Amino acid sequence: MSNDPFSPRRAPVPASEVRIESVGVNALDPRRVDVAVDLTPCLESLDVEIVVVGPDDDELCSTRLVQNREWMLDRILHLRRDAEAGDHVLHVGVFREKVLLTRAMKTFLFPSSEQERTQ
Repeated sequence: MSNDPFSPRRAPVPASEVRIESVGVNALDPRRVDVAVDLTPCLESLDVEIVVVGPDDDELCSTRLVQNREWMLDRILHLRRDAEAGDHVLHVGVFREKVLLTRAMKTFLFPSSEQERTQ
């Protein structure tokens, strides 16, 4: 099989070998975040939890994909309130039967409303 992570011919692995291969995040506006997560293809369905935490350590949004079989995820997340300017953290966890298999986090920035107006 190909070692290319984007090859459609990648051999699926057991849940115990699943990894988060990449995470991308982009603040679209004060209420929406575009999130992309690439997983190792897996033989089993897995639960994927995605959480955004603001600079004040409050959870701004979360979603859980139950019995997910996709290995390339792209979702728009909607925040509960407008995001403050500053560093935010995206957390991604992959679970099988409530057991955490792998996790990742990525820090990203929401621009201030002044920066948005000047762009």
